[in-house]
Amino acid sequence: MNKTKIANSNKLLEGRLNSLASFSSIEHRLEVIREFNDVMWINDSKSTDMGAAAYSLENLTGNIIWIVGYDENKRNLDIIKEVALEKVDQIICYGNFETEIKYYFASKIRYAYKKELREAIQLAHEHAKAGNTVLFSPACNSYTNYENFRERGEHFKSLVNQL
Repeated sequence: MNKTKIANSNKLLEGRLNSLASFSSIEHRLEVIREFNDVMWINDSKSTDMGAAAYSLENLTGNIIWIVGYDENKRNLDIIKEVALEKVDQIICYGNFETEIKYYFASKIRYAYKKELREAIQLAHEHAKAGNTVLFSPACNSYTNYENFRERGEHFKSLVNQL
């Protein structure tokens, strides 16, 4: 990579970090975990519904790999459609298998399913390219596998920091 591209990449990264810092300093809410190989990893475990996930997506720049969870609750995907189509490159759903998100965005956004969060993070890591943001914004409750969103967020941070 030439010096100009590196400088532009660093400016872009710095801008993304400053932008995120202005939105929230709450742990597990748009929390920057790390930048690794010019990929930003963000913990948004506090996102327990589609409205919270929509807010997070709206406040990030494009080229997002979105790790989303699943629970039995009916979700209103219409509130996220426009922003997801504009900014999300890939959706990785983890947990129990679901079809609602898969078919809602079929042929519009690349989709993958993994049973475990660890596997979803690994897939995001394998697919992420320089300039991508990996957003962990589950848009569901945490009670299937975790005590609460904090425990889920700590698990996410631990897994990302092991990459």
